[in-house]
Amino acid sequence: MEFPYLELFGALLLVYLGYSYWQQLDPRYPVGAGLVLLIATALVEAGGADAAADLLAEFVFLLLLGGAVLLLLERFRRPAHPREISGAGGPGGEEQAPDTTDERERATQDPLDHLQQQPVAPVDAPGGEDDQDERSGDCEP
Repeated sequence: MEFPYLELFGALLLVYLGYSYWQQLDPRYPVGAGLVLLIATALVEAGGADAAADLLAEFVFLLLLGGAVLLLLERFRRPAHPREISGAGGPGGEEQAPDTTDERERATQDPLDHLQQQPVAPVDAPGGEDDQDERSGDCEP
């Protein structure tokens, strides 16, 4: 009877995924570990141990799948826009008035945040009239 390495690894990975989601750890850790293990799998395969490389490949698959699940869960956990965090009600459930000083500071920190609200002048298409007509030396009055 062979030891169930794959089942043990899967169970430990499920425990880690639950702990990682609960403690809000970086969901990219399993993906990084899967990529490192993928390199190790290639080295083991090059060494001639085909059975061990197959088992490591299954571990890589589980790690990448677990990382993808954590990334998906993290996407749904976080709000889409920072205003959703600040728009939450206060301790009594009532909404608080937005602080204008915070908005001004945020506007100076993120100058490209509201770029679409500012009109941008259209750029002329290259016509070739004056684009190569640069002169060096004295300017004519």
